[in-house]
Amino acid sequence: MIERYCVAGIGAIGGTVAAYLAGSGYDVSLIARGRRLHDLQIDGLVFAQDGAMPVRHRLPVSDRADFGIQDVIFVAAKAHQLVTLLPGLAPMIGPDTMVVPLLNGVPWWYFQGAGGTFAGDSVKAVDPHGTLKDCLSPQQIIGCVVYMKAEMTPAGMISAKGEQQLWIGEISGEARPRTHELAAILSASGIETGVRPQIRDEVWTKLALNLATNPLSVITGATLIEQFTDPKLLSFVSTIIEEVRAVASAYGVTMTMTLDEMIAKGRKAGAFHTSMLQDHRAGRPLELDAIGVAVIELAAKIGLRMPETQRMIEVGLEHAQRGMRRINTEVTPC
Repeated sequence: MIERYCVAGIGAIGGTVAAYLAGSGYDVSLIARGRRLHDLQIDGLVFAQDGAMPVRHRLPVSDRADFGIQDVIFVAAKAHQLVTLLPGLAPMIGPDTMVVPLLNGVPWWYFQGAGGTFAGDSVKAVDPHGTLKDCLSPQQIIGCVVYMKAEMTPAGMISAKGEQQLWIGEISGEARPRTHELAAILSASGIETGVRPQIRDEVWTKLALNLATNPLSVITGATLIEQFTDPKLLSFVSTIIEEVRAVASAYGVTMTMTLDEMIAKGRKAGAFHTSMLQDHRAGRPLELDAIGVAVIELAAKIGLRMPETQRMIEVGLEHAQRGMRRINTEVTPC
């Protein structure tokens, strides 16, 4: 029976998952650091869905893994933050603990729990020293693909809009009752959750959407609906999606959406700013390694080129570096 939940990383996505579970009466603890830890200790987890009145959840929160062995740990951090976060969660991870990384981009575990030429390899762009690969066994990892529209306001409130959806699956491809039990619990809590026997199919599908829109949003400032309706932007988006599809196919993956279905999904998202654009405007590091560089790495492993994707990533990196230089040189008046 799944009873104890921890969410490590209480940004927009982690906070949304924690709020839904807490709102359904589940035992949820939080791991946070720095100012976020302080705010959660003082104000609690403040969450609002679709502009409704905010709900405040008072939950146990710490910057240390001192809540005992958990049944499920959701790891909701950016890919570049994992190397300092994941190893520290070890005291809460038992042999039967399910660790569910809520990530964008190519996950560090991609070559774990799977056969083929590259079985057991690390993804250098996100796990250059194999640190993450050595933290967990494949049997402890539940792959997860996130479709959520949520933002955290400067005051620390999390605001979610529309339907919240997750796809989960064992990274080994095994069919285990625990995965279906977790999906049922999340769905009953309000997060529509399905199980995919081949979770990598969903990983590549979301990856195509992320890579086609996130760097472009940093370059142009465009919302999702703008990227999927403006003819010039849509041309870039479509080209990159198809380049990603070619790499996925070479790895034996069948993406779960056609190009037309992805365009429809992007338009349905409305005037929403990608998480990468939100980070760029806040002066935070971008997930370009996980969302972009890692895909180029996987393509190179099998001898494929992604010319338009490569150019998009290079321009995105230039904009990111320019933005960080601007943040670092700004002086706040007294």
